[in-house]
Amino acid sequence: MLVEQGDGSTGGIALAYPWPMRSPINVLSLSLIFSLACGDDGEATRPADGTVEVWESCVWEGQQMEVLCGAGLSCSSHGVCSPTCDTIDNCPAFDGFDVECSENDGAKICRPKCSAANECPKTGGVELHCSDFFCVGDS
Repeated sequence: MLVEQGDGSTGGIALAYPWPMRSPINVLSLSLIFSLACGDDGEATRPADGTVEVWESCVWEGQQMEVLCGAGLSCSSHGVCSPTCDTIDNCPAFDGFDVECSENDGAKICRPKCSAANECPKTGGVELHCSDFFCVGDS
């Protein structure tokens, strides 16, 4: 429906819409509702640098990120913050599993070995699986 505007704001004929649609408060309220409804609440947020704990994943959006691992940890080639070591004595022990202190991307890290049944220890972090005699995470 076309109507003549009496206040001269359009200078002629314009489409009429009800008063509530012209209220700035209603427009702002609707904008806020739509922006909140379209938020990314379900997406995980990236951990802060240096906050990922031992045996947890240091992979974010498909990239291994050394900076995520806490002090004394190194993001291993299999995507887990592994404890660093100088000797095997620096590595945690897991009942029924051997652990090796070996070179990995320039750092010496503790690497649990698979059992004879191709099982891996429960570390309290991400679940590890057997790959080439060592227990690795999903990278």
